[in-house]
Order: sequence, then C-alpha cells, then structure tokens
Amino acid sequence: MKYNRIGLFLTSFSLICSGLCCIVDEYILAQLSSNILGNPAQQWPLVIGLMLFASGVGAWMAQFVNENKTLQAFITIELLLSFLGGFSPLIIMGAYAYAFLHFKLIFYSISFIIGLLIGFEQPLIANINKKFVGFRSNISMTISLDVLGAAIGTFIWIKFLVGKVEIYHSAFMVTILNLSVALLTYYFLKTKGYDSDVEDQEPAKNRSLIWIGLACFLGLGGMFFAGDFADVAEQQLYTGKIIHKESSPYQRIVLTKHAKTGDVMMFLNGGLQFCSKDENRYHENLIHPAMKYKSITNTENKALDVLVLGGGDGMAVREIRKYNNINSITLVDLDPAVVNLAKSNPILTELNDSSLLKNDVDILEAKIPKSDEKESVFMPLNQKDKDGNELQYFTAAVNILHEDAYNFVEDIVAQGKKYDLIFIDFPDPRNESLGKLYSKYFFSRVNLLLKPTGFVAIQSSSPVHAYHAFVCVGKTMTAAGFNVLPYHDNIPSFNEWGWYLACKQEARLNLHHMAEKLYPLDEFDVQTSYLTPKKFFSNTIFGKDIIKDVGEIEVSTLTNPKVYHYYVHYGWKIQ
Repeated sequence: MKYNRIGLFLTSFSLICSGLCCIVDEYILAQLSSNILGNPAQQWPLVIGLMLFASGVGAWMAQFVNENKTLQAFITIELLLSFLGGFSPLIIMGAYAYAFLHFKLIFYSISFIIGLLIGFEQPLIANINKKFVGFRSNISMTISLDVLGAAIGTFIWIKFLVGKVEIYHSAFMVTILNLSVALLTYYFLKTKGYDSDVEDQEPAKNRSLIWIGLACFLGLGGMFFAGDFADVAEQQLYTGKIIHKESSPYQRIVLTKHAKTGDVMMFLNGGLQFCSKDENRYHENLIHPAMKYKSITNTENKALDVLVLGGGDGMAVREIRKYNNINSITLVDLDPAVVNLAKSNPILTELNDSSLLKNDVDILEAKIPKSDEKESVFMPLNQKDKDGNELQYFTAAVNILHEDAYNFVEDIVAQGKKYDLIFIDFPDPRNESLGKLYSKYFFSRVNLLLKPTGFVAIQSSSPVHAYHAFVCVGKTMTAAGFNVLPYHDNIPSFNEWGWYLACKQEARLNLHHMAEKLYPLDEFDVQTSYLTPKKFFSNTIFGKDIIKDVGEIEVSTLTNPKVYHYYVHYGWKIQ
C-alpha cells in the first residue's frame, strides 16, 4: 500500500511536470522563432501547431511500446527531452549563424522531434498509472493533471521567465525538471520493484543510471557554458560588435558598434531600429516638417501639446525639445526596457541628448561624472559652457507612458484630450498585431485626438521596397478623414524611406502648396544637421514609377488588415 501511494504520487507529479515542460518548451521555441524570423503573429501558432501535431503522432506511436518496457521507455523519453529541449536554443541559434540556408529545416525538425517526444509521455505515464488506479480515474487524472501542469507552466513563463531569464537558461530549467522526473522514476519504480516484469532487470537499471548520469553531466555543462556559446552564435548575426543585449517581455534588444566606423545600431528582434550614422535623416524628416507647418498655422503662438506614439529611443523627442513653445510632450511606448536603455546607456543618452529625462535637474545629474563634477558639460539654465556657447535647455518635461498605443488612444479619446501635433513612430506592419495600428479605425481615433489645426506625421516604410504598404497607409488615412502629403528620402541604413504628413480634411489646407512655400527658406526654425525646407520640398516629389496604380490598393481595416498583407506578400521587392 505504501508503494502504491508512492507510485501514485510519482505518476501525478510526472503528469504535472509533463504538462508544464510541454507548454514551456512550446513557448521557448515559438519565442525563438519570432525573435529570429519575426512575425510573431504567424510564428507562434505555426510552431505550437506543429508541436501539437507532432505530440499527436507521438501519442499514437506510444501504443507500440512493449508494456514490459514502459518504464524504461519513459525514462529514455525524459532523458531525450532533457537533452534536446535544453540544448535546442543553442542548436537553433548556431544553425541560424552557421547554417543559414538550412535554418528553417533544422528549426522545424527540432520542433517536431520535441513535440513527438512530448506526445510519448502521456500514454506511457497512463500505462504506468493503471497499476495504481482504475481505468476511469486514470483517464481523468491523465487529462486533468496534464492541463494543470500546462496552466502552471504558462504562469511561470509569464511571471518569471519571459523577459527575465535568458531563453537558453529557461530551456535548461525545463531540462532539470525532466531529469528530476527521470531520477524519481528510476529510484522509486525501477529500484523498488515496480518493473518486476522486465527481463534482465539489473542491466536495464545500470543502463538507465548511466544515461541519467550522462544527461546530468551534459545538462550542467550546458547550463554553465550556454551563455558563452550563445554570445558567440548571436555575434555572428551582426556586423558590429554587440555592446548590449537584453530580452524584455516584448522583444530582444541588441546594441552593436562597428569596429571601424564606430556606428552604433539598435536591433529589435533582429530588425534594425536605427543607425547612429543616419538616424538624424530619419528623425528630422519625421519631426520638423510637421513642426514647421504648425508654426505657420499657429498665428497666436500658443504653446503646443505633442503626442509621440512609439519612439522609445528618444530621438524623435530630442528633435521636438529643440523648440521653445512646447507645453507638454507625451511619449507612449509599450516596452519600458527600450526607454530605460535610452535613459541610462551613455551612448544612447549622447545620441538623444538625454531627451527622455524628466527635467533639467535629472539631465544635470546624469551628465555629471561621479569622479569629477567640475567637468560636467551641462550647467544650470541660462548658463554658458567654458567656450562661451549657450547651453541647450529643454522647455517641457516628457510624460512617459508604457502601454499599448491602441489602448492608450482609445482611453484618451474617451477623456476628450486633444493634441496639436501627433508623431507616429511605429515599427513596420510586419504582423497582424502591428497591422491594427495602421487601420482605418485606429487612424479615425487619432483624428479625434487632433486639434482642428493640428498635424500628424507618421513613418510609413519604403515607397520603393514596400510600395503597396506605403500607398495603403496613405489611402487608409484619407479614408479616416485626413488630407495627406507623402514624402520620401534616402536613409542609407534603410534604403529609400517614406512618411506622411497629414491634417484634418475639414481644415482645408493644401499641404503640397504649403511645401512649395517652404522652398525659398534655407533653414527651419531650429537647428538641424541634415534637413532643410528646400530638401523637404524636394522630398514631396516622386518619380513616375513610384506613385502608380493606386486604385488597385485597398484600405486597411481591423477585420481585414490589408497593410499587413501588402507588407508581407509584396514588401521589399523592387517594383
């Protein structure tokens, strides 16, 4: 009776662990897939669906295991899962770095094999468990405890793993659980005589012990050296040296610095966010045309309320804070990790001029080296540096909010808040969750946030390499009640890039005519390092092969995110 209780406890523990390890393994591989290949809306269901299918195949194959070999088979499955599951992130990262042409084959093969092994577990545990409970109890236990394990695994993944633990260490944590199940099974079932039907028990026990010892050795070695191997593999993905990397609950953040040029680049989930060499071209195009248009219509010279959606790196805010008539700046960026990096990393604070720090005291404290306060390049307001140059100062603190921009816009519309200028600096619509931020509904809500004579500027990907998506953004904004002015410029790190400047249709402003009036001007109202009014006007002119056949391109909606479809299926091909 005592051994029956022990056996029942062990099989229950194994079922819970099986569900837990299964779901976490699926999450790890789905996260890896979305980090490397992008498009999480597609990769997550694809990977999890593949693994569930493989689990079904594994469960079917388990019926062919000899009943007298059930325990040995179960221990073998746990050992294989511990090895392959633990090392899978390292194998996948190595395959991407060193066998790129065969990466998808390797990745999906590993996902299928792990799913297959997971599928073997439940029938084997159920077969063992029938020695301790009746048939009906066995079925209900198998299902309910496995689901309980999956629920626990989901909670652990969300609360303690994703964005907090490196993904390869998460995999080895699962490995430890698989090994624990194998060790307990070996000790309590094989050594206590539950496998009495097995012929040649002693050799089988010895083999199990050897394999368990080897798996433990490999697991501990993998845990210890995983970081070094992952560093080497990840470095192969970038031309510059990795100087910072971290995983947030939302994305993988990597900073690199080129050894020869010194160019610093930020990558989010492998996609380039900016390059220090030419980010000024991008951000000046995004900010200053709208600011200039607003200065023309702002005849009463009122202080402006500005909203920035995205732009957690602080570069857009840097350009906005050059103006002295700003009443408020609200920055909405989903990922606090990006903003915290932009506020604390010395390279980024130099690039964004500490624009995300709340006030001048914060800026002063951040800029003063702890070793020698006298060498600070920032001094109190209205002061000059040692060369007699007037110091930069900021006119408005930045209110930083970390929430989904879609939800934020909905909430602020309900509150009746209005803005003079809205800058939208979202990633390209490379997945459906981003596609909703380029929908007619979202743009109509943005329209409600805009004051009658306000302006919106939005990045809209490449008018050359993502032509359909670029045109779709403009048509969707027009359908949402905006007049739009498309413009483009060459950003060497991104190729040809495009934006839209927009105002309410009821404002009845001729945006292109206003651009023509800027042509005689040599400079904007504030200092820029690249863009001039003349250059902006030239940016509003497109060749005949760019803006064409626009009638065939549809408006993007929440239920039919055409912008995502255009970007994924037609994007980044020379038209």
